[in-house]
Amino acid sequence: MAGKLDGVQKSKKWAVLAYIAGDNNLSDAGLEDIQEMCEVGASKDVWVGVEIDTYGEHTGSIRYEITEPDAWGKAHRTVIERLPEKNSGDPETLRSFAEWGVKRFPAKNRVLVVWNHGSGFRTVRRDIGYDDFGSSLDMPEVEQALRRAGMGTKSKLAILGFDACLMNMLEVVHHFRTLAKIAVGSQQTEPGDGWPYDLVIAAAKTASGDKALAKKIVEEYIRSYDKQGTYDVTQSAIDLSKTEAVVRRLHDLGNALVDSYDKCEDRMKGIRTKLQVFEMADYVDLVHLADSVATAIDVPAVRKAASALSKSAKKCVVANGTLGAGVANASGLSIWFPPDDDTFLRHRAKYMRLHCNAAANPGWVRFLDKFHG
Repeated sequence: MAGKLDGVQKSKKWAVLAYIAGDNNLSDAGLEDIQEMCEVGASKDVWVGVEIDTYGEHTGSIRYEITEPDAWGKAHRTVIERLPEKNSGDPETLRSFAEWGVKRFPAKNRVLVVWNHGSGFRTVRRDIGYDDFGSSLDMPEVEQALRRAGMGTKSKLAILGFDACLMNMLEVVHHFRTLAKIAVGSQQTEPGDGWPYDLVIAAAKTASGDKALAKKIVEEYIRSYDKQGTYDVTQSAIDLSKTEAVVRRLHDLGNALVDSYDKCEDRMKGIRTKLQVFEMADYVDLVHLADSVATAIDVPAVRKAASALSKSAKKCVVANGTLGAGVANASGLSIWFPPDDDTFLRHRAKYMRLHCNAAANPGWVRFLDKFHG
């Protein structure tokens, strides 16, 4: 097989690994994405590996290697392993795939894509990786699966991709700051076609580094839907080394708002009605929020904290793409700001499990408690 040296796969510059959790109504889209990969194929610099679980296409899960184009210019999906039926919402299934991908496809840089429906952090069943016949993964489970597979400070992913809806929230991407350098995903829901994998793999073949590839993924994603005439889509790339500062600034703003709440309450309620929201209306754009607060609330400590938050959030965004008037104020990162008491109370406990709220009495939660008190 091309790429083997004395029975061992030789290292390449990139490995693109896709965990396609397709045992649901996205099954056909997963198969189409594999076909997109085959339209371009691997190369001397790029490995492409896939695990897919489908709804009725075949029994069990299959691990493929996408080959380099043959003499006739055609790449193929080669079956490496046929597995028994798996629950894609089980952290062990994701761990096993990630560990297999790392061992089989040695590379200087790795892109790992978690492919599925997505809903940020807060739903009961469909955070990500959900299986119609099993369960789904929440953010702590995804984190632990990748950590147990060997991702970490000494072996960070170059890019952690979420080919799924609503995942590029500060609270979500911050959860993976020790496992990956960059996160790429969408603030808004994604159309069924998801990422254009032919263009993503083509970009990996010429990418000079992780930021260059992340920017190209965002660019090609937006361009692909512009050509289709599909609007109100987003995609962004986030530098995970800078999320810690953004989280601190968010809590600083929350504390400042609580400390001056009598002066801020009415204005904050008005601001909340005008923010950029997404398919889940409790997810709002972070920079739009911070800039709106800095403009509308004449309390020096609040204005200062909001301006600092906006500045740090903008530094965190490597690339941001939007298409359509409905997402005109999407800056690349969302945060949780539920408009109603019921949504807040139902999901507060789960929110507190995220790393962004690890400190005692986190400021943004203090503010949400006050706002919904």
